[in-house]
Amino acid sequence: MLTIIARPTVDPIRLDELKQAMLDLVDATLKEDGCIRYELHRDNNEPNRFTFLETWENRDLWRKHIQGIAIRAFNERVSGGITGFEL
Repeated sequence: MLTIIARPTVDPIRLDELKQAMLDLVDATLKEDGCIRYELHRDNNEPNRFTFLETWENRDLWRKHIQGIAIRAFNERVSGGITGFEL
């Protein structure tokens, strides 16, 4: 098993739009092979900071996700809206 913690910070001007894009990514990702858990959480103190908690069956399936259609569509949709990212 592989656990990933990803922490994007988003442009506060586009907060609602980007939050919806991340929620849509969660829905799409939960249908992917090997995805055990894919959750989105919002920071109570910094509302434009989020955390994805991911659990995958293995690293290969996570890499497939990173290179897959859902992530590519997400990246196009949020272009320029992610202002910081920690993995």
